[in-house]
Amino acid sequence: MGWHMSRLALFDLETTGVDPHRDRIVTAAIIEAGAGVKTTTRSWMLNPVIDIPQGATDVHGITTEMARLDGRDASTGVRELAADLLSCIGSGLPVVGHNVVYDLTLLHAELVRHGHTTLAAAFAGIRPVIDTMVLEKQLDPYRPGKPNGRRPDAACGPHTLLECCRLWGVDLTAQEAHGAEADALAAGRLAWRLATDPYRFEQFDGPRGVDRINPGDWDLARLHDWQGAQYARSATSFQAYKRGEQRKKPDDVDPAFVACTEWPVQPLPADWSPDQLPTPATEQEAVA
Repeated sequence: MGWHMSRLALFDLETTGVDPHRDRIVTAAIIEAGAGVKTTTRSWMLNPVIDIPQGATDVHGITTEMARLDGRDASTGVRELAADLLSCIGSGLPVVGHNVVYDLTLLHAELVRHGHTTLAAAFAGIRPVIDTMVLEKQLDPYRPGKPNGRRPDAACGPHTLLECCRLWGVDLTAQEAHGAEADALAAGRLAWRLATDPYRFEQFDGPRGVDRINPGDWDLARLHDWQGAQYARSATSFQAYKRGEQRKKPDDVDPAFVACTEWPVQPLPADWSPDQLPTPATEQEAVA
């Protein structure tokens, strides 16, 4: 029986911004689902201590005042979250999320920030993980983010959770998106779809073809390692692009740009400190 037919730990965070090392957790959800067993949901609202920018509130609906009034102590909450995920792993459940490298990296930074160093060290090696963004990009790698005439407009779109769900036939409305519980559940359903229908967009592969895998046929250890390699390969390519080393060049070429290739938990930057505040996200970043 494939991993997608077994019990899964679906995970998502909503936060103060987009910096996985310096932003803070606002809400979180861990949902145990699948294998014909009743779904269980555990959710948290934390007081991030720092202000929640309006752009982040516009995404997930939680204001600074709400978090301070109803949110739990952040130190206690992040410890519970990490211990819960590691317990799921210990019970044989893989952690599933969309772009979950962001969520796991941010939770790891929060653990270090609040002094839970032993737990952070254990959490840094968490596995197995299923990242639906990594999988989806490999199963439909040439999809244009915007219509360009090369394929039907309805078959174009970025690799955000909302667009991936639309393209792969998973129910998630714009109103539901960016709630931790709704996003976690949608990521789990997307993972199932990717495992059971990996050839959905094969007709758009083009002359280069796609070295496509069938993720549902792979065991979790192999799939985890493969995702790590795919992430590193993609990050290295993006680094070359940002440095202007590819034929297509960005408007803001940066010869010194360095992309992190680590997955699913990225290490803290060398200049990191617990009390650093995040740089405000742009409007486009906030809704990604």
